[in-house]
Amino acid sequence: LNNHNVSNKRQAMKDLKMLNFDEIQFKNPAQKRFYKTISDKDITFGIGPAGCSKTYLSVHKALRELGDKNSPIDGIVIVKPLVEAAGEKIGFLPGDVEEKTAPFMMSFYYNMEQIIGKQRLQVLKDSNTIQVIPLAFMRGITLANKFVILDEAQNATPEQMKMFLTRIGFNSTAIITGDDTQIDLPHRKDSGLLHVKKILNEINGITFTIFNSQDVVRHPLVRKIVDAYAKENFSKN
Repeated sequence: LNNHNVSNKRQAMKDLKMLNFDEIQFKNPAQKRFYKTISDKDITFGIGPAGCSKTYLSVHKALRELGDKNSPIDGIVIVKPLVEAAGEKIGFLPGDVEEKTAPFMMSFYYNMEQIIGKQRLQVLKDSNTIQVIPLAFMRGITLANKFVILDEAQNATPEQMKMFLTRIGFNSTAIITGDDTQIDLPHRKDSGLLHVKKILNEINGITFTIFNSQDVVRHPLVRKIVDAYAKENFSKN
């Protein structure tokens, strides 16, 4: 599949259906549980520190569903709360929505490239089969037959989280991932991720998978760093 050029959506989707997604290898039970839960529930939360492969597992499952001829999924939507840093307003950044949001989406694009290749990814992006929507732009949208991923959910306010969750339409699947120790909002209590953990954890059809430092699969020092900050009860707020 890697020895030919891909120039149109039809070819990209045909290739996607032929890829062997069963080759995925889980590094720990939490990863396997998270991935399986996505198949069983319409809305899945994955919460834990950086390095647990939350993003990779999310996009792998999304691409798998997109390539499954028996799945109703006809597109992937990636959503992030674009928290502004250093006073730079995203509205004043040059370019269209794709260009403005590209720096925020690099982790998604990198992981997708590893799974389906750069050409296929570009074709699917150009055809809006894979699209990016900033969280602030989602009001009034209903997403049916879509695989929707909200990343960095700890930086969504409770109001934004409610707006996102109520955008989900028929035959859609949603994954919400975040790290509740990395909240960039002015106050920790303003995080919509912390809020939903309190009010949605007993609703049938919604599941929470909690990762911890033992599930980190990056450089061994990352786990030690996560544990060191946790020991000091450190948070940015």
